Amino acid sequence: MKYTTEQLEAIAAKLREMPPVEKKKQEHSKQEAVRILSKEIAALQKRGYTLDQISETLRGEGLSIATPTLKSYLQRAKPAKKAPAQAPGDTPPSRPADKKPADTSKATFTPKPDSDDI
Repeated sequence: MKYTTEQLEAIAAKLREMPPVEKKKQEHSKQEAVRILSKEIAALQKRGYTLDQISETLRGEGLSIATPTLKSYLQRAKPAKKAPAQAPGDTPPSRPADKKPADTSKATFTPKPDSDDI
């Protein structure tokens, strides 16, 4: 099927007249909710609240979560720590004191002269 320029312009005008769609309220899982609230939860812990008390408060606000689950989700919400990168010029870590380098001054075998036997 073919469309005329006039038909396409009429369609385009109708599309431009359409009102914007309101974004639906975004819903979050419990784990995402804990991640979003993690700063506030950490602040409560610094003020002396236990995870039991915090999870009880969250349940009172409609976020039904057990204390062990809250603890697990908080651990997952923490950013992963990277191992410190070794800066150029830094010396590598030294060997433990109980290990000594091998003594290479003594030969462990006696060389034999070449032979034609195979």
